[in-house]
Amino acid sequence: MSSMKSSEISTWIRNRIAKDVHKNPSEVDPEAGFDQLGIDSLALLGVLGDLAAELDIEIETSVLFDHPTITALAKHLGSD
Repeated sequence: MSSMKSSEISTWIRNRIAKDVHKNPSEVDPEAGFDQLGIDSLALLGVLGDLAAELDIEIETSVLFDHPTITALAKHLGSD
């Protein structure tokens, strides 16, 4: 997996989604489902693609169904 810790990945995703939805990262609930964050599926795929590039790994889009929150996805991808 990646060399980033899950907390670092969570922060990265929150910051990235916050930019897309024009909110402060602190307003992006890491426990909310991606569908509740105000980001559409196309934008979410963009986030996933950028995250894959950031972590230098391949991430299957199906991972979003198995890990539907920022916290769950970060734990899945993190090194801790």
